[in-house]
Amino acid sequence: MSGESALEPAEVVAGIRAVLRRGLPVLDEVPDVLLGLAGVATRAADPNDRGSRIRALDSLLRWQLARLDHPRWASAARLVFGATGEAAGRTLTERRELAAAAASYEVHHFRKRIEPEVCQRLAALLIADSEALRPIAAAPDLFPDAGPLRLPPDVFAWEAADHEAALCGLWARVYLLRAELIGTARAVSMTGPDAPDSTAAAESSLWRLAQLLRAAGQYRAAYGGRLLSPHPPIAPEDLARYAGWHPAVSEQTAGELVELAGPGDDRAAFVAAVRERPSTAAAASVWQTTLIRTEEGSSN
Repeated sequence: MSGESALEPAEVVAGIRAVLRRGLPVLDEVPDVLLGLAGVATRAADPNDRGSRIRALDSLLRWQLARLDHPRWASAARLVFGATGEAAGRTLTERRELAAAAASYEVHHFRKRIEPEVCQRLAALLIADSEALRPIAAAPDLFPDAGPLRLPPDVFAWEAADHEAALCGLWARVYLLRAELIGTARAVSMTGPDAPDSTAAAESSLWRLAQLLRAAGQYRAAYGGRLLSPHPPIAPEDLARYAGWHPAVSEQTAGELVELAGPGDDRAAFVAAVRERPSTAAAASVWQTTLIRTEEGSSN
């Protein structure tokens, strides 16, 4: 299950090709996948304003094009996107001709072979930039005990307290999942991937993930799909990423796990319920095996 922070390279490449057709500067007709990049949102003067994001995207694309250092077609890349004075405002056909000549390629070969490579490399730069600028989620601040907690008889204070309690509950689940993932890595390292201890640890990790996803769903229902955070915003279910690496689960499987996790804190009941539902049991087995085998490989 992926959050908004997950980027699909093919979608970014498609967005770049859409920009290429019109050339720079970036105008109103730009794919949302590019405007949603963390690198764009971070550089926008007003991330909530589409025009501000478009201007930030235009600047970012020009910067990344300037960073390309391929010995033969770096300058051609800038030409085909219209990032230079001589190519600005020209049609795509004209820009291709200028770019092909600059790189000493025949136009058809440039269009079929070089242009897709340029778009893929530019997409890789944009994705790497956005990955580096992903927000760091932080648990609510804790302070030394200064006396009993007291709230004034005020509805806004109660609502704020409810929200903080929900955040604390989410983060508690993050740390519990983190502890089980560490425990799984330890079990695999000490006893091997086929040992009962490793299987049991992986089951516990899945249980804690299910509890976190359940808490995230409750938070989303009460407060919406975004946590208070820097741009881009973090979805509550994305907090699972901060517990440590673990296999993804499909949306359907996530829903089944949340249902089976229930409101209580009974690991044995969860494991039994998963085993009794064939479709969930199959998905859980794949998840646990992937987790264990990856832990095994990462310990070498």
